[in-house]
Amino acid sequence: MGAMPSRSANEPATVLVVDDDDQMRAVIRGFLEREGYHVLEEGSADQAMFALDAVRTDVVILDRVMPGMSGADLLSLLRRRGLNVPVILITAFGGPDVEAEALSRGAACYLEKPFRMSKVLEAVEHLTRTQPTRPHQRPRPA
Repeated sequence: MGAMPSRSANEPATVLVVDDDDQMRAVIRGFLEREGYHVLEEGSADQAMFALDAVRTDVVILDRVMPGMSGADLLSLLRRRGLNVPVILITAFGGPDVEAEALSRGAACYLEKPFRMSKVLEAVEHLTRTQPTRPHQRPRPA
């Protein structure tokens, strides 16, 4: 099977929000949907892997610390598997060293909780504008 089809210019970008905190996911989802984005939610890194295999995703908002596989580990796994979807890594447990680690693992953006939703929107807009129709799914064997 080949890569998933790219998004057309008039189709809303799809954002996958991955966080074990139901309320955080709901707040981000509600805000981005009001801004016109198509938003999916998953509560764990394992669930996110299934979603990323099944649905074309333009941006992932990923919590760094979750039970089971951490967001940071999922980010590394995505990059090792060749999945180049832009990732915004969010965390309540941050600092300069955590930011450096996130960026070195391949995050496109890093935000510390609590953050303003305007910062999330700014990051999503930037990432979808710089790569508006490029498919981010890894190539699948024929």
